Amino acid sequence: MNKKFDIEDLNSIRSDGYFKDFSHIKIGNKVQYLFLPRSVSDLALIFDFASKNKLPLFPIGGGSNVLLGNAKKRVLLMDYKLPKTFDVNSDEVVVSANFNLNSLINILKKNSLGGLEFLVTIPAHIGGLLKMNAGAFGKNISEYLKWIEVLNKKGEIEIIPKDKIEFSYRKSSIKDYILKAAFKFERKLEEEIDSQIKKFKKIRKDSQPINFPNLGCVFKNPKGESAGKLIDECGLKGEKIGDAEISEKHANFIINKGNASFEDVTNLIKLIQRKVYAKTGIELELEITVLN
Repeated sequence: MNKKFDIEDLNSIRSDGYFKDFSHIKIGNKVQYLFLPRSVSDLALIFDFASKNKLPLFPIGGGSNVLLGNAKKRVLLMDYKLPKTFDVNSDEVVVSANFNLNSLINILKKNSLGGLEFLVTIPAHIGGLLKMNAGAFGKNISEYLKWIEVLNKKGEIEIIPKDKIEFSYRKSSIKDYILKAAFKFERKLEEEIDSQIKKFKKIRKDSQPINFPNLGCVFKNPKGESAGKLIDECGLKGEKIGDAEISEKHANFIINKGNASFEDVTNLIKLIQRKVYAKTGIELELEITVLN
């Protein structure tokens, strides 16, 4: 962890591309400090660089729920090039945080292990799902967690058991960079798992705008309410600003119909929040991450 800072090493893991090439909503300009580390040593270098230059560091995993505007004076860290690992011992699975959720579900199925089918089709990485305690249909990913391995702010690798982590609705107390996670899953027949996968895929296909670039649900559900229903009741389905549109299929999704900009989406977000508050007195809280 005490590897000397070397700008050449840093340049070799730096992307000079546009964030829209990584973005699930296909929005984003060129980023000055976008890094794709290949090892824990690379991570330590990036942390060191951000600290020495007093730049805020944002680990964004696969970027599946990130809307990015002006990224100047920020260090962005994506995990695509870190090693992917998967180990199974009976019903316990240890997986790297950059593992794609849907790939994991399919590998679990081949090992007759089930549990995460309710999250199928969400295009996210395991680390990000844990940080936000992703869930659906009354279940959350944290229900299956045993422990996480993190790189802490001192540059040390640390194991944190589940009982030391606070989980709530779309939140966790995890602050450090997740490297790995251990889960305990359910023994199931492969046919049963496959049936569940097909069921949840159909539900999402029928109710969500999966054919357009989007970031998933934009807002958290207020207690006892559905954000999508509140937005729909304000008559906002189909509302457009530029090429950003509130989905006709699910009002809690904003889709990119062509060449939407950051401002198009954020202006739609503000419109939704304003209209819902005026009608109901409820302030909708973002589920996606907006960086500007």
